Amino acid sequence: MPKDTKTRYTGVYARHKTGCRVEVGGACSCKPSYWGQVWDGAAQKRRPTKFFDKPSEADHARADLRADLRAGRIPASESLRVRRGVELFLQAAERGVVLNKHGRRYKASALRDLRGALENHVVVELGARRMSDVRRGDVQRLVDRLVPKMSGSRIRTVVNSIHTLYRWAQAREIVYHDPAALVQLPAMNAKPRDRVATPAELEKLLDALEPADALPYAIAAYATARRAEIRHVRVGDVDLKRGVINLGVDEHARKSVAARRAVPIVKPLRVRLRRDFMERGRPADGDLLCPGRKAGGRNSGMLSFEALQARADAAWEPKDENGKPIGAKVGERITAHECRHTCATWLDAAGVRPVVVSQLMGHAAPARQQGAAQITQERYTHALPGELEQARELVDRWLADALVTSAAV
Repeated sequence: MPKDTKTRYTGVYARHKTGCRVEVGGACSCKPSYWGQVWDGAAQKRRPTKFFDKPSEADHARADLRADLRAGRIPASESLRVRRGVELFLQAAERGVVLNKHGRRYKASALRDLRGALENHVVVELGARRMSDVRRGDVQRLVDRLVPKMSGSRIRTVVNSIHTLYRWAQAREIVYHDPAALVQLPAMNAKPRDRVATPAELEKLLDALEPADALPYAIAAYATARRAEIRHVRVGDVDLKRGVINLGVDEHARKSVAARRAVPIVKPLRVRLRRDFMERGRPADGDLLCPGRKAGGRNSGMLSFEALQARADAAWEPKDENGKPIGAKVGERITAHECRHTCATWLDAAGVRPVVVSQLMGHAAPARQQGAAQITQERYTHALPGELEQARELVDRWLADALVTSAAV
């Protein structure tokens, strides 16, 4: 173990290298580092300074530390490394000690994103550094290295994970700064989600899938559902008698309070729901409406959209083991999120009022409308009784007309 010896400065010590002659009572044979310590009466413990090359520098640091303690300023931890900080933060988040910006526990998907960003990028680049030593330039260099490898949105996820980590550390007086603040981010170069299918095109794509695989896409395209809402919706959330599907009932599925909503079931979706219930022998109300194919694992028996998309892509454009197309291509691929965008487009085309579209989409505030005052849209425009039923009738009529027109072409 390295040995510490006193210096001529009160409270300042020399840290000798391993193998130095002072270990056996001789004269120093190394170039030691110097550090100081101050007694913290409030915490009833000694607080150390950093290590310095000269004893005078350690003495000045000790004086600054003593002044901070007298002024009631608790110094940041000088020893906690980024790697250990990430471990402690993630453990606290999993236990619900650390909450998200809405004051709620992190969802499993959000924790996976945080863990992936922190462990795969932040720890790899900065894990050995002390948290208090990481500066904005370090984070900026990390961002610059990631630019050729990742999209702008993924890089923002990494930077936001650093924000979150340091917000946790600041609240516990481990550090007093956020190195991710004011970091310059790359342009958002993600591919825009502008894929919108026609009613006939969507039905053709859905018919090419197994009924169980078609249903999640149908719920997104005909009932505005998000992926998390589809994963958590239960059989009991479907009321075929009243003609509504209740989304966002499970709090883990909600993006906001507005995500809990009743969406009218249009005819094409009703057909697929009835078919699914018949094939499953009328499942119990507590069963998942769209269960996964595998029990346990990361998804815990819930639907994996990655696996679902892979099966759908294989059905829509069959390929051999070498990736060469075989057989006829059914149509252009579509994702569940693009199906939700498709639904918003259909609602608009059917003439449904924007405020009703906003309610059906589960948005916290209505989308902007050309020529409409923002305050009117967001505060004074409300869905009237019966408008959801009217929206279903409008969409059913529009879908029927669109399918007839497509068949005639």
